[in-house]
Amino acid sequence: MLRCMSMSDDKRAAADLRQEMTKLDTQLLALVERRAKLARDIGKLRGDTLPQLPADSRASLAALVAKASADLPADAVRAIFHEIHAACLALELGLTVATVGGAGGLTHVATKKRFGGPTKLVACDSAELATQAVHHQKAAFAVLPFETKADGLVQSTVTALLASDLRIVATFEATAELRLMSRDGKLTEISRVVTPSAEREIGRTLLAGLGKITVVDVDTAEEACALAKEDASVAALADETFGASLGLVACCGATGEPLSAVGDRARYAVLGTRPSGRTGTDATSVVFSVSDSPGALLEVLKQLADRGVNLTRIQSRPTPGDSWGYLFYVELVGHATDRNVVSALEDVKRHARFFKLLGSYAAS
Repeated sequence: MLRCMSMSDDKRAAADLRQEMTKLDTQLLALVERRAKLARDIGKLRGDTLPQLPADSRASLAALVAKASADLPADAVRAIFHEIHAACLALELGLTVATVGGAGGLTHVATKKRFGGPTKLVACDSAELATQAVHHQKAAFAVLPFETKADGLVQSTVTALLASDLRIVATFEATAELRLMSRDGKLTEISRVVTPSAEREIGRTLLAGLGKITVVDVDTAEEACALAKEDASVAALADETFGASLGLVACCGATGEPLSAVGDRARYAVLGTRPSGRTGTDATSVVFSVSDSPGALLEVLKQLADRGVNLTRIQSRPTPGDSWGYLFYVELVGHATDRNVVSALEDVKRHARFFKLLGSYAAS
């Protein structure tokens, strides 16, 4: 009898706690909506001036995570506030952003996560066309794949930057997380998987483990999901949120967990017409070439070292249109308007055969 009373008390206590959680949800919603209104008000104050990305939110996110108690994992705190910040940023700026590749592709998904769901995206077939969309005021920013772990700098992006007056105003990292998606989510019915080539590379281990299922390449993630929606025997390898928006369901394996593939972290560059302001923890990217003479590269790098400018990255890439020439891509610590960086880059220009400032931005 006592045990029954205890169980009844536990149920009442749990019900009271859930009711309290519901009240807190209502309060949280009110606070988030108040933040959204403030974001819209900031946007109205901007008027017709060109939008500029606010100071990078990574520092504020890190501060929030540091304040969190152990009741909620740090990763969960970061993910929750990242979504809130991204959604409010989209409301504040009212942005249209140009991306490379179609809807549901790797860059499209990464851009949605960075700028928030309400942001309108313009899909472009190339990095060059994405930069042109900004030049022609069809988009406020362009997001281009910038660097991958496997291949380093993305050559098409560097080429587009060299041909454009746009500057890198921000960078961010993203990891592709793909799911095997189908109309009914039943793996036993799947006989064919359709996927773009980039997604296929990320999911090669997963696809190899599916046995005799045929894998077919398509041009875009949107096309893959459309084919899967039409035919229950077809699955698409795609971002889960994007696939779900088109009515697809994640397929699960024998353990009941969704079949997934995770790619390496990739870095993306945000390009805009207005240079970014200082944040105090900035990086600057430049590209230059040197004459074909002994010590030419050393002489250029010496200008940076003599002024205490620290290099975090240097890579060489073939010069576009010149099969025997090379460009050197350098990332350094500091903003292009910092006094020591200004004087160092002026001397680099004098010693380099070619020089171009790509932009300054908050360091990753």
